Formats: sequence, C-alpha cells, structure tokens
Amino acid sequence: MKGKGPLIPKGFAGKIIKIFIAFALVMGVTYLAVFAVQLSALHIKIIEDEEAQLGVVAGHSEESMTAITEENLTALIKWAADRTDDEFWIAAHDLRILQGQVSEIFRNPGNYERRPVYPASAKNAGKPALQFLCPGDYENNTPEEMEMIERLANLEPMFRESLVKNDFNVDVGVATMEGLCLDMDRLSEKKISEDGTPVSIDVRGEDWYLGAIERGDIFFYPIHSLIYDFDEVAYAAPVYVDDELVAVLEGSIQMDLLRSFLEDRDLGESGFTVLISDNGQLACSPRASGELKTAEDYSLDIRDSVNPELKEAIDKGLSGETGVTRVTVDGEEYYAAYGYIGSCGWTQIIFVSVEEVMNPTHTLLDEMRDISRQGIIEQQKRFLRSGIVTLIIFLVILVTGIVVVSEAAKKRARPIALMAERVGGIEGDHMSFEMDESYKTGDEIQILAESFEESLNKTTKYVDELLSITSEKERVNTELTLATRIQADMLPSKFPAFPDRTEFDIYASMTPAREVGGDFYDFFFVGDNKLALVIADVSGKGVPAAMFMMMSKTMIQNRVIENNDVAKVLEDVNNAICDNNREKMFVTVWLGILDLQTGVLEAVNAGHEYPVVKEPDGPFERLKDKHGFVIGGIKNMKYTGYQLLMKPGSKLFLYTDGVPEAMNEAGELFGIERTLQALNKVADSKPEEILANVSREVRKYVGAAEQFDDLTMLCIEYYGSSSKERVDEE
Repeated sequence: MKGKGPLIPKGFAGKIIKIFIAFALVMGVTYLAVFAVQLSALHIKIIEDEEAQLGVVAGHSEESMTAITEENLTALIKWAADRTDDEFWIAAHDLRILQGQVSEIFRNPGNYERRPVYPASAKNAGKPALQFLCPGDYENNTPEEMEMIERLANLEPMFRESLVKNDFNVDVGVATMEGLCLDMDRLSEKKISEDGTPVSIDVRGEDWYLGAIERGDIFFYPIHSLIYDFDEVAYAAPVYVDDELVAVLEGSIQMDLLRSFLEDRDLGESGFTVLISDNGQLACSPRASGELKTAEDYSLDIRDSVNPELKEAIDKGLSGETGVTRVTVDGEEYYAAYGYIGSCGWTQIIFVSVEEVMNPTHTLLDEMRDISRQGIIEQQKRFLRSGIVTLIIFLVILVTGIVVVSEAAKKRARPIALMAERVGGIEGDHMSFEMDESYKTGDEIQILAESFEESLNKTTKYVDELLSITSEKERVNTELTLATRIQADMLPSKFPAFPDRTEFDIYASMTPAREVGGDFYDFFFVGDNKLALVIADVSGKGVPAAMFMMMSKTMIQNRVIENNDVAKVLEDVNNAICDNNREKMFVTVWLGILDLQTGVLEAVNAGHEYPVVKEPDGPFERLKDKHGFVIGGIKNMKYTGYQLLMKPGSKLFLYTDGVPEAMNEAGELFGIERTLQALNKVADSKPEEILANVSREVRKYVGAAEQFDDLTMLCIEYYGSSSKERVDEE
C-alpha cells in the first residue's frame, strides 16, 4: 500500500511548512513576553517614520514637480512658438514674393495688359473676389491712376492663392500712394453701404499702412477692423522701385481663428495663451477681465499696466529669450512660459496655474497620510486579534497544523510548479501560454496564470505590430532616399564638367531644405560653341516641388535645344505649364546662352533673383536686369531678353532666394550685401572655391537656425575663345 509521501516534502511546499513550524514555535515561546512591548514601540516608530517619510516625499515631490513642469513648459513653448512662427512666416514669405512682382509691374508696366477692376459687389459675398477700393468717388480717379491699378490686377491669381491656401487669412491686397487699392477677400458685403453703393475707403491713414512705410519692411500690427467689425492681425510691406516708395502690400489674419489656434496649446483648466507684439501691444488674449484682458485699444503698451513680474517676462520674451518663470496675474500665481516669434518679433506666453500643477502632489500626500494612519490602526487591531487567537489555538495548531499545512502546501504548490515548467519552455517562436484547469484555483495563482497568458498575447501582438511599422518606415525612408538620388542625378554634378573645354570654368551646387527640393540649375551645350545656363526656384518644398522642378527643367532644356531665342523659350514653357497647372505652382527662372567665341551672353529673367557679375580686375556687383513675370503665373506672358558681354576673366554668379533669405535664430536675413561681401572675399578664386566660401558664410550666419529654403548657386568664369591656344602655347 502506497503512502502519501513525506510530511515535509522538498521544494516550495516544504519551505512553506518549515516556515510555518518555525513561526509557530517562536511565536508560542516569545509571544507573551514581548507582545505588549513590541506593540507599543511599533506604534511609536510607525508614527515617527510616517511623518519623516511624508516630509521627505513632500519636499522631493514639489521639487520634482517644479523641475518637470519647467522642463515640459520650456519644450512646449519652443514647439508652440515655432508653430505660431510658421503661420507668420508664411504670411511674410507671401508678401516678399508679392513685393518683387509689384515692383516689376511698376518698373515695366508695358509688359502687363490692363485688366478690368470692379468695386465691391454683394453678389461676391462668401467667395474670394478682387475689389477696387478708393477714397472719395470712384469716378474722380485720373486715367494714369486707373491704368496702374488695372495693370496691378494681373496679380489676382497670386492674391487668390495666398488667400485660399490658409484659413487664417482674411484678405490680401495692394494700395498705391494715391490711396487706390486692390483687395482680395470673401467679405464683399462688408464694403457695401446701406444704400447699396460701395463705401469710400482711404487706407493711407491706417496704422498698418503708416507702420509699413515707417519701418521700411514687413510690419505686423493688431487692429480692430472698422470695415469687417472684428479684431485681426494686419501685416503690410512697402514696395520700392529704385528707392522710391510706390505701393504698400497688406494682408490680415482673423484674431478669433488665431486665438482658437493658440488655445489648442493650453494646459489644464487654468491654462491660457497670449501674444504680445514687438511694441508691447496685447495682440491676442482669451481673458475677459484683469491684467491680461482682451485689448480695447491696441495702441496701448501692456507693459505700462501690468505688475513688474509680468512685465519682466514680457520683456524677456520680446528680447528673443525662451524660458519659464513664476508670475502673479490678478492675484493668482502662474507658471509663465515665454518664447520668441522670429518672423514678426512678437512673443508668445503660455500660462498655467501653479496651484493646478501642484494640486496632484498635495492630493497624493494627503492620501498617503490617510492610508498610513489607517494602516497603523489596522495593524494594531491585527496584532491584538493575532495574540488572542494564537494563545487559544496554539496547542491545536502545533498538533494538527503541520499535517493540514503539509497537505495544503503541496496542493497549492502543484499548479505553481507546473506553471514554472511551462513558462520555462517559452522561447523563440513558441510565445504562448494557455490556461490549464489546474490553474483555476480562484485566487492569486489563477490571476498569475491569466496575467501570463494576457501578457504573452499582448507581447506577440506588439512584436507583430512593431515589425509591420518598422517595415513601413524603412520603405518610406528608402523611397525618400531614392527620390533624393533621382533629383541629384537630374542635375549636373560631375566637376570639372567639360574638362576638354578651356574657354570657361563652371561649378554649381544645390542643398535642399528637405530630402528633396524645388530649386534646380542646369548647363549644357547648344551646338559646339554655345553654353546654356539655367537656374530656377519652384514655389513650395518637398516632393511636389521636386516633381514640378523636374518637369520644368526638362521642358526648358528641350525648348533651348530647339530654339536659341531665350525669351521665346520661356514664353513657350510658360504657356505649356499654365495649360496643365491645377496646383497653381510657379517657378522663377533665369536663362542664358553664352557664345564661347564672342563672349556675348543672351539672357532673360522670369521673376528670379538679380544675377551678380564681376568684370576683370573688378568686384562682384549685382546686375539689375529686366524682370518678367514668374513661369506658370499668367498665360501668354511676353518676356524681354538682354545681352551681356563676358570679357576674358569675367565671372557670373547665379543663385536662388535661399541665399539672401537665409535666416539666423534672431529672424534676421543674410541679405544681398552679405552675399556680395562673401563673393568679393574670394573674388579672384575659382568658381568652386567661390561657392564654397558663400556656403560657409551662410552656415556661419544661420548658426543653429533651421534651413527653411533650398540653397542653390552657380558660378562661371569666362576665359575667352583664345584660351585654348594660350594653353597649347604654354
């Protein structure tokens, strides 16, 4: 007859039984002697430890919460200010493009047809419409004034694109020195009087008009629009032709939409965000009362009416700093995170209540204190009950407990042993754990088994998802890498480009702002002795701009090969692009064909940057050549070419706006003057060294600021048709 096994088996069950026996013996012998003393000492010690631990926890919790809050707020304000800066940068960038086009129309009005203009009409309510506004009666304008307004109406497609591509925009327009204005918006009904006639509007007294003229550059200003009857941020820029002010460009952003945009960055229930202009005006605030209430008069400097702590935070933000400080607003203490908006010189400040931030810490400490006290009370009750029960049943437990505990321990340990065996077999592809009937004990063992099963299922699912995500990410990265290589292969990149030609030396480079860019350059022979030169800048960035770039480059090259008339080439390319330009993209182009025997350069400029020329023994100087309209803007545009004589030793430098418009962390442009200084520092060097120096100077100036636009340059030095003979003689 088989026995039931030893009373004290090996393994986990045996350990439980031995612990029980030892505990029973020790408690039985010592319980009566030390119970009272231990209970009293334990009670005192627990209370002392609780107070000490809570004090340490409270100090560390507040310090940690403060450090974490300041760190998170610093990261948040950097991110939020960058996003806000993007919106202002887009508005400023559109105005800079429009500045060049308006200047070109004033400089060469004969190149643009006269298009009819109309006053505001109620039938255009709710849809983008170009309206003619003027002071006084519409019939009193001179023919000369009307002629210029009708030629400026060619900008309608660019106004429309600027308005509709951004939901924040209210309007965009241009005003002449005589007060005549073309304005594109969706609120035509706001410019109709009660009797149905268009209202008389003189913009020359508006703050944005005067501010742009006074500043001489792009100017952002918060106003309450009397025409639209709502608050907005107006932005404007002057237009000069040969240092003479000819017009002012204007646009505006609806304040309610900007406020809603900012509220998405608020923290908690107490958090709110404000914008302060570079003149200290409270441009945007959600507060209805108090120190930071919504402005009733935008001409006031908020720093004159707030407390010193808040004024100091505003001053730091406007000086270009980013940080977090504690301030008091309307008697309540807040964390204030301030960041600089470089595109307009404003500052964005995010507020969150210190009490709200610290409230979870205080609540946690109170809960810990209550739990600790309840624990002490419960512990005292358990000690008392245990002493009484142990004293009564000690002898019974000592006789029968070992047998009962032995059987129970072996039974309880059996599922754990089986579970350990199965868990030990989990490896490789075998990542599963199935419930067994023996695990269904209704206690912690069953919970443990269910947890193993659930955890392994989640782990398997997570691994599968991670593999899928990793595969997709690698595919996208591979496609972007391939796109970058394809774009690079489209541009001439082997230098020296024509080692067998001694009439010239040429070098070019393109650094995209993203994986792929919208700039491009090209140079190729048209016959034996004519070299075509191209540099261009496509609107936009990324893959769409890169695709538009490749299409434009191919069309220009094909047309140049067919026809050496540079003006006719751009006219044909412009019409072809306008016929298939649903996305309303455009490209600025400078195209030239250099006769290597005579040095005569036939060139044409379609809205591109001015070229820079160096005569032999002279400095690099900007050549203000004839400008035409951008390619893809208006169909049937006419372009005018010009000639430039390249003497032996002459150099030509071509570039895109990514060079002069490179921006440092303070929001300041590199500019054409710094570009000329970089060129003249190495004026007598080879084209490759000249481009390398310009690139170094731009990188040094920009510093840690993000590159917003493609950086593209081309330089050619002309030696003359006799250079080959001189080389042979040497």
